[in-house]
Amino acid sequence: MNADDSGGAFRFSPLRIGISLIVVAVAIALWFAARPSSDRSISSELMFNGAPVEEFHCVPKSAGPHPAVILLHGAGYRGQNHEEFDAMCGALADHGYYAEFIEYFDATPNSDPTTDPMDNFRAWTAAIHFGIDSMARNRAIDPRRIALMGFSQGAYLAVGTAAQFLNEVAAVVEYYGGLIPSLRDKVSSMPPTLILHGEADTVIPVSEAKDLDARLTSVNRPHEMHLYPSVDHGFNFHRPANFYNPAAAEDAWHRTLEFLDGTIKPPPPS
Repeated sequence: MNADDSGGAFRFSPLRIGISLIVVAVAIALWFAARPSSDRSISSELMFNGAPVEEFHCVPKSAGPHPAVILLHGAGYRGQNHEEFDAMCGALADHGYYAEFIEYFDATPNSDPTTDPMDNFRAWTAAIHFGIDSMARNRAIDPRRIALMGFSQGAYLAVGTAAQFLNEVAAVVEYYGGLIPSLRDKVSSMPPTLILHGEADTVIPVSEAKDLDARLTSVNRPHEMHLYPSVDHGFNFHRPANFYNPAAAEDAWHRTLEFLDGTIKPPPPS
């Protein structure tokens, strides 16, 4: 996935790919490792263009319809350690959200992370959009309150999907990602967005977060940005240990829930 040099390049060169695989793919396996696995995760499959797309979801115990959050993983090989996203799924359900993990890699025949992600970007966003449509038809979900939460490559997909499909995504939480150059002219259609990024990110430069913040500001789109000084990529993952930052991880999760509560969770009855 390449960006032009004017906006903070997002390049998957062989060196950056290697770093990404170490930081992102391995880290996905350890996200929320300290949390108990949810016993309310339900596995099933979506059918997209005649092929199955793996997903699993967690449903709150309270009565619906619920606000919803779609989880989008970062770079790495398809199918790695989805049980850690199951834990995140359960944590969101405990907080009142219908949460769903979508394995967007299933939308393309080759999910090898050493290939250029831009070759698959359209297919992946199409599969994510299909997932949004499917959730909007689910009576347990409020179709006006569907958010996307993405990490690294998944953050680019979350932002890119929201930019393309006006009024279908109610909010975006993007961890250390950005907006690809070809979609920057659509920034005026972005929903409320939370940007979380480490200032010392060696995989996706912090200039990507600053660029997205500046573009959203220029068109008066509601958003928040929080940058973590001296914090690297994947800071909320437990490994690699030199990248994990427990204070930043806790703060980012608190900000995530607070942002979602303020954007897609309906107010309590008076």
